[in-house]
Amino acid sequence: MCEKIDRRALGRLLAGAAGAGVLPGAAKAATVSALAITCIDYRLVDDAVRFFNRRHMTNDYDQVSLAGASLAGVSDKFPSANAAFWDQIGIAHQLHHIKKVIVIDHRDCGAYKVAFGTDYQGHGAAETAQHKTVMEQVKAKLAQTHPELAAEFYLMALDGKAERVV
Repeated sequence: MCEKIDRRALGRLLAGAAGAGVLPGAAKAATVSALAITCIDYRLVDDAVRFFNRRHMTNDYDQVSLAGASLAGVSDKFPSANAAFWDQIGIAHQLHHIKKVIVIDHRDCGAYKVAFGTDYQGHGAAETAQHKTVMEQVKAKLAQTHPELAAEFYLMALDGKAERVV
């Protein structure tokens, strides 16, 4: 038996059909160059975006913010952040076919202060060395878990200037 379709039902049906025609193209997995992992620190959110824009990566990266950035990947002080760090790399690789991971730590990082306590190195070359040690640990683990991905590690000053460390 055939039911009568009113104008509203017909409109919804046609809109749904039109949307379905567009959906396959829109639902395709996008490909982006990288996953950016930055710290949650509010002081550097805009600077991190500018960093990627200057590298001509606008709309060409996924982004995750975790306290401590590289520290989140290896510190036993933040086990849930460890899981999130590695899970997000896997997800970005699976969904968006990333080719590299770019990690941006920053100077005067509160997460580093929490994780290292009295061993925290607060400035200068000692601070850079402390970040570099953590970054090298992340790079080594990344090479084991995702050898197909390249990695870049930067340390950003509070004025937004970033230097490549690893």
